[in-house]
Amino acid sequence: MYATISWRCHVHAADRRKAERVAGRMRERLGLPLDVEEYERYARFPELAVMRLTTPLGHNDAQAALFAALECAWRLATPWSVSALGPPGRREFNGVAAGTVGARFFVPGVEWMEFTLTGDGA
Repeated sequence: MYATISWRCHVHAADRRKAERVAGRMRERLGLPLDVEEYERYARFPELAVMRLTTPLGHNDAQAALFAALECAWRLATPWSVSALGPPGRREFNGVAAGTVGARFFVPGVEWMEFTLTGDGA
């Protein structure tokens, strides 16, 4: 079961309230729930905040889960670098979009983003 999409992103925000406003704009763009799980300042670049977010998914099939995750990801940025890890019975998918390598983010303030999709389905 692929229950959730886990997101991690770096955003330009001076404080948590402003970072959560960026998350709110991402939620609006997705049209799906997007819950802020963690917030912290990025130690290497103090002007950035790191947020961990989740979106419910609920797919049993790996292909359907990945397609749904990619549809969500493409609403937030393009292009994404995607990889698959693990054996077929425990597949994990990761995607990364970075402004430093030409990704275009559709929500202002986002600098870097990744998603992880982990499941126990084939």
